[in-house]
Amino acid sequence: MSFLSFNEKYYADELERLEGRPLGREELLKVKRLLKLLDDLEEEGYPQLGAALERDRRAVSRLRGILRAHGEEPFPAKRPPAAAFSYSGAETDIDTLFADLCARAEWAEPSEDGFLLNIRDYCRWLGRQRDTAYVFLLRDTFLPYVYFRGQGPEGLYPWVINRDFLRQTAGEGADDALRRPVYEALEAGICDFPAFSAFCKPRIRAVLDGCPVLKAALTDLLRSVPEGRVVAVESGYCGTVPLALSALDERVDIRLYTTAPYLLEIYRDKIFCENFEHLRSFETLQSQDALMQYASLRDGKFYVRTASDPHVWTTAASELRALLEP
Repeated sequence: MSFLSFNEKYYADELERLEGRPLGREELLKVKRLLKLLDDLEEEGYPQLGAALERDRRAVSRLRGILRAHGEEPFPAKRPPAAAFSYSGAETDIDTLFADLCARAEWAEPSEDGFLLNIRDYCRWLGRQRDTAYVFLLRDTFLPYVYFRGQGPEGLYPWVINRDFLRQTAGEGADDALRRPVYEALEAGICDFPAFSAFCKPRIRAVLDGCPVLKAALTDLLRSVPEGRVVAVESGYCGTVPLALSALDERVDIRLYTTAPYLLEIYRDKIFCENFEHLRSFETLQSQDALMQYASLRDGKFYVRTASDPHVWTTAASELRALLEP
């Protein structure tokens, strides 16, 4: 079961269920989220699913037609992607980046982006417990990391494990391979987290066995964490990297801001909210989208390249200032 084949069936089933009858508020919200998922994937450079669904089933047109019939509009796209930004050639560790941005934030005007309140609420929901390590999967959770870091550095691990990291350590397609067990579990009809975890972990370990450099890097990182419990913090969607970490270490638990509509029941106790339509608002804040780019992992420490555009730094400093204001 692949990402494309699962979603083609899922969208076909949802269209059959939703078309041709009056819908209530929750069902219309579901239609909007189905469209937003496709919009977000296209924004991130993955237009294949939306194109295939429209070509084979006119799914996008039909979903939009459902909304028009009810006098509703799709969720708007919030921000453009950061693909056009350039980055310095020099590498910087996360501690240095944090200190630099904090220094700039002291003189910055607080951002007026209201979504930062959601980031703050997410951080408070996460809490902070004893003998617990918090692994922030950057870039998407840099602001939550900064929020926690403002309360002290103990037990915080900023790990830049994203598509660039996976590509460099395991080659093209590693991200898709690690995600495939998620769709296989859904295809098998699994709808609760214990069964989902038990299904996915051995399959993810098998993928990692075929990616020895990636497996060794993740294993070494986890071995460097002395705490008895590890919380992997991510923005959301499928939770691929947190699942991979949990497949290698039983201490790892998962916390997401939100998740895809078809994973809500599985991740029910591990998500902050059901508002998938907010995911790109979370991920495309400048400090979490444009400020840094993965560069390397050396001696257990992550290094990044930082944005060359001064406007990115100014906006990121403003976001940080607003997040940390009482």
